[in-house]
Amino acid sequence: MRRVDTMDTDQVYQAYAPIYDYTGQERFGAYMARLTLGWLHTRGITPHRVLDLACGTGGAALIYASAGIETIGLDRSPAMLQIARDRACAAELDVTLIEADMRNLDRLGALIALPDEHGNSESGRHILSDCFDLVTCFGDALNYLTDDGDLQRVFASIRRVLAPAGYVIFDVNTETAFARWDERDLVVFECDDCLVYNRLSYNPATRFGQGRIVWFTRGDEGRWRRGEETHVERAWSDADIPQALAACGLALVERLTVEGHSVADGAPLPERLVYIAAPDRL
Repeated sequence: MRRVDTMDTDQVYQAYAPIYDYTGQERFGAYMARLTLGWLHTRGITPHRVLDLACGTGGAALIYASAGIETIGLDRSPAMLQIARDRACAAELDVTLIEADMRNLDRLGALIALPDEHGNSESGRHILSDCFDLVTCFGDALNYLTDDGDLQRVFASIRRVLAPAGYVIFDVNTETAFARWDERDLVVFECDDCLVYNRLSYNPATRFGQGRIVWFTRGDEGRWRRGEETHVERAWSDADIPQALAACGLALVERLTVEGHSVADGAPLPERLVYIAAPDRL
């Protein structure tokens, strides 16, 4: 496993990183990676190089690597990435993990070494373009993009690094999910030495949601410790996403539920929606 230099950082998923991993939240990324590979397999597509954005503790990235795919994972949280590194080492998987901002992928060429057409690697020789045949982003990470232009910035960055025959696959929390963020304290994990609860609120006028995550862990001496993080997400509408994709030269291919079922236009939206897009080939 290769370790590389850092770029931008963020404060969310710092103190919470070990709790995230301990409570098994990385399993969703692993599930989505398997769903993605299955969707591609039924179409006779085998990706050779994948970029997993907001990779967290490596749930999806390690699935790709275990399938023999050259894998690069990117995240803004050094704490999450350290857990991903530890998991990759324990599994003896070769994964490149980068601390970076997915809104600007142009500097990736200065941070990683990818082989050229002759099999030679030279870090930083150029800005990477057309080099990934799969880009993924799971765990509602795109909802964490809150500025008006953020979504298009990410899609533009993806389009620059995505191969002409490649795919980008990602999920979002929909407005249906945010409508259920109703200020209740909800226990999401409980065992003898750990308790996690969330308080979620949503303002439909601004389309911003706030998640207050509180946890208690018991140490070896039996004393309980408390931690807390506040996360802000934005509800991107089902119209926002195709428009932003199209503006960046990406065409929507299909929308799925997390169970892998296609969602027809005009159908009621599930709480989480999976989008599949590809470079516009017209």
